[in-house]
Amino acid sequence: MKDIYISILIFGLMGFTFALLLAILSKKLKVEDDPQVEKILNALPGLNCGACGFSGCRPYAQSVVEKRELFSGCLPGGDDTNNQLSKILGISGNVVTHQKLIVCKCQAKSNEKKSSNTYFGPLTCKSAHLTGGPIDCSYGCLALGDCIKICPTNALEIKDNRIEVNNQKCINCGKCITICPRNLFELVPSKKDKMTHYIACNNKDNALSVKKVCLTGCIGCGICAKIPETPYFLKENLSYIDYTKVSSDEPLENGMNKCPTKCILKINV
Repeated sequence: MKDIYISILIFGLMGFTFALLLAILSKKLKVEDDPQVEKILNALPGLNCGACGFSGCRPYAQSVVEKRELFSGCLPGGDDTNNQLSKILGISGNVVTHQKLIVCKCQAKSNEKKSSNTYFGPLTCKSAHLTGGPIDCSYGCLALGDCIKICPTNALEIKDNRIEVNNQKCINCGKCITICPRNLFELVPSKKDKMTHYIACNNKDNALSVKKVCLTGCIGCGICAKIPETPYFLKENLSYIDYTKVSSDEPLENGMNKCPTKCILKINV
């Protein structure tokens, strides 16, 4: 019995010694936070969205203070936040960001997506993509919501079995781009008070195969690519837009109006 008490006493003393040692070391090795980093953090929205190119707000704030520059700035905070950060750092100059919009390249509705099977697997896009999921099109949106779960601003929602983007909420963080197993999300250029056109299809199969799985898929007919001053072009049976060749909305509108499957859509910015 005496040996047990001695063992307990020894372990107790060892635990107390280690705790005391850790307390002393933590105090001596403690790195004081730069007050400017804390000021930058307080000015940021705190979404940790990664749109700035850093893993979160704190790494961004630390780099901003260390390098004395705003890099690409804070997209969610906008001009007001970036101007505030400049004042804290005592630097001049504005952050120039090119305005872009996130689009989902599959906008087929429930009655337009064909399905010849019933899916019983895990309700995630990542898992369903491996087996084909609930739709016949191997390129189309599975609408199981992986992108919705990861969106930090709730800018995405499912309506009629397709993803809709609320561009008033979207901060272009790109998380939906990285998580979608079918690469359906894309950042397209936009200008204030202008219309942004995009191809709402990602199917690269031939016309006959596309028709078997979707009513609104691109059939690669090339009509849009034959319009005067067209920015449209075909690649792997699929239409694309070269936004560097957009001189006006007219050829974009003409291509959209002549599209036989109506897979060219636009967003009023």
